[in-house]
Amino acid sequence: MSKFFMYGSELQELEQLMMLVPNFLPRRSGVIVVQRIRNEEVPSGFERDYEHITAYCSSNGSRSFTNQIAGGYINYEEIVCSCFEKCESHHLNVRLGDLIRSHDGELFLSPKHRSRFQTVCRIQSEAIENRSSAYLATLFLLTADDNLWCAAKDHIYLDSFDFKNVHLNGINTDGYAIYQMSKTIQLAKEYIKLNEISDKHLIGEQAFKGIINSILIAKYGAAMLQVNC
Repeated sequence: MSKFFMYGSELQELEQLMMLVPNFLPRRSGVIVVQRIRNEEVPSGFERDYEHITAYCSSNGSRSFTNQIAGGYINYEEIVCSCFEKCESHHLNVRLGDLIRSHDGELFLSPKHRSRFQTVCRIQSEAIENRSSAYLATLFLLTADDNLWCAAKDHIYLDSFDFKNVHLNGINTDGYAIYQMSKTIQLAKEYIKLNEISDKHLIGEQAFKGIINSILIAKYGAAMLQVNC
């Protein structure tokens, strides 16, 4: 995903139609179109520039803080604020505030989401404490959306994901955003932009919740999955 050049102008609709991705469905009534990824080079490893979403995905939370999360001593608001403390995006901070206020103690988007994630972990017979933060966050995303799960489930392996063979026919904008975030975390390259995640007209509340919680998992690891916060 990348920013529309005509974003916010009267030519935005025309540009969206020109950049229509085949086989994609709109998230709501009316057409919301996701632009194809530009073939730009991104340095390997997570960016430290906090204008890039990759900067927030680095698994560098202190052991003390992570232990406090696992022990239930730190609530969801404190975790989100710690992760995004260097964020200067007004729109993202507004959405984060809304997310914090609506948080009900559940990281997963639905019971089906939780069940799919736990089933994969059980089949793999690997304790989540032994999995990398990036793997857990990626799996969290690929199990979040019904259509995305159907496309991705045969391409999830014990220590890797075969993104090249995931075919996204029929997926909507929210599912596509979740997929792009999963690639961003697993491959440490920016496939979705911070301003796109911040845009409530582009990405719905449930998809936003999934994306933000995946970032928390990528940063703080299995501790995020062990307690309700």
